[in-house]
Amino acid sequence: MKRSWLITILFCLLLLGGGGAVLILPQVVPFSQCSDVYKRYAKMDGVDATFIKDYKVNDTVFVDVTLLEAKTDSAWNVILNDFNMPVIPEEYRELVEENSSIEFNLISKEDPKKIDEDIDNNDVLVLSRQKHSVCVFHTNNKLQRNAIVRNKLDEI
Repeated sequence: MKRSWLITILFCLLLLGGGGAVLILPQVVPFSQCSDVYKRYAKMDGVDATFIKDYKVNDTVFVDVTLLEAKTDSAWNVILNDFNMPVIPEEYRELVEENSSIEFNLISKEDPKKIDEDIDNNDVLVLSRQKHSVCVFHTNNKLQRNAIVRNKLDEI
């Protein structure tokens, strides 16, 4: 009798531990469900690429986000060029990187070097020259774009 209770208790603990592990461990998004931006930079040397599914911007807005962090100057210059962002001349770089926080821009979902005339066909790019990072918020409407801008301005 005592042995069956012991087996039952151990089985319940095993189930609770397995359920807790599933909740605590990070969820991995399949590569096929990641953004085109992420797919482009995922294997690039000198760039750490991260894709976040359903990032919570505020209580009602969730968007997918691609985060790119350049680990080398050459990778940073490639990212700036790919998103059509100006490269700061060397003599001004330290001044700009120390005093700037973030820059916002709209980028076309099809071609990140452009802004699409159809405003809903654009994503929001948030760039930090200090951190050598770019966040691309994959948006679908004006509500999402406004929430992202408000959220990032509140962080500043």
